[in-house]
Amino acid sequence: MGPLDRRRPRAFLAVVLTVVSVLGSLGAAHGQPAARPLDLAALALLLVSPVVLVLLVPRPVLAVAASVGAVGVFLVAGYPWGPALAGPVGVLVGVLLSGPVERARRVAWAGAVLLAGTVVAAAALRPDTPPRATLLGGTAWTVVVLLVAGAFRDRSARIAEARAAERATRAERERTAVADERLRIAREVHDVLAHSLSAITVQAGVGLHLLDRDPDQARSALTAIRATSTEALDEVRAVLGVVRGDRDREDGHDGDDASRTGGAPLAPTWDLAALPRLVRQAEGGGLAVTLDVDPAAHGLPDRLAGVVYRVVQESLTNVRRHAHGATRATVRVEVRSRPPGAVVVTVSDDGAGAPSSSAPGYGLRGMRERVESVGGTLDAGPAPGGTGTGRGFLVRAVCPWPGRTSAPGTTGRSGVADESRETQ
Repeated sequence: MGPLDRRRPRAFLAVVLTVVSVLGSLGAAHGQPAARPLDLAALALLLVSPVVLVLLVPRPVLAVAASVGAVGVFLVAGYPWGPALAGPVGVLVGVLLSGPVERARRVAWAGAVLLAGTVVAAAALRPDTPPRATLLGGTAWTVVVLLVAGAFRDRSARIAEARAAERATRAERERTAVADERLRIAREVHDVLAHSLSAITVQAGVGLHLLDRDPDQARSALTAIRATSTEALDEVRAVLGVVRGDRDREDGHDGDDASRTGGAPLAPTWDLAALPRLVRQAEGGGLAVTLDVDPAAHGLPDRLAGVVYRVVQESLTNVRRHAHGATRATVRVEVRSRPPGAVVVTVSDDGAGAPSSSAPGYGLRGMRERVESVGGTLDAGPAPGGTGTGRGFLVRAVCPWPGRTSAPGTTGRSGVADESRETQ
């Protein structure tokens, strides 16, 4: 789309051309005594170009032919030289600044050649021909005006392309942001539900098995199911609170977020202090879990702590769901003492594990995405040094922690692990 594709700017230019052509020709008539005085026919011929500019520029060939033809009749009839030529030049500029670029350029320069030929023909038919230098000067000014208009058109086209590219980039960023947000929420909900429902399934199986033989143990399993489901609801509420909180802030409501989200925080705040709860849930089905947390790891930033929590959560979920025959699992969270600093999470078990040919599920994919989002790496596969029958599975995540290292000899069972054992 060109700068003059809309009618309003063309109408403004037409008014300017009318003033220049009519008033300029009236003034030129006093300086050219041999020229024919202006009359109604002359005024009608002068108004052809402004009218053509407003109405016929979308049809450029017809517009140029009508404008150049009118000024040709004007000059051959003996009316004054000079300002009358402003009309067709303005039409050529209007053609150059509207419509498709290549077509506009071809028609405008062809029209300039036609205008020059018309002026030469009129000069040959009139006795009061202007000096040759004057005609050459007018031709030069016409070329300059068209070159300037062409440069303006090219610049406008580049600006329009840049704006279109910016809009496309912005739209793509918005689509990517929406997709990333959906993925993040899906990952959070998957982690919460997969872990909690897996624990509930195990505890429900224990309760059904012991319902007749040991009602007290069955009652304990049901109590654990209720506690696990309550915790799962709290975690889901926390995840959804992020979405609701962001929407409320976008709407300009920043007050009392907790009351609107049912007391849920606006962002999940999982940290290493919650690891013993994951261990207790995993041990509900008879699995023995050892938890070792480096004391230095308690200073992890919130984002890294959240990644560690989710890796441990999903790994223990996979142990319960896929490690058939597993009797024990080990969870270790260590801080690498030598630079570059890093936190290393390992979760291993002695179960049968998944077949090597099986495709990774959503849980493993989500763990990998979380670890890679903080610049880390994740390896998951059969534990090294196994029995050779496919028993044992190891998940190892290494997440960089720049500028932080632990002192030698601090790795060991932390207070978190001790608290886990005291609550058994």
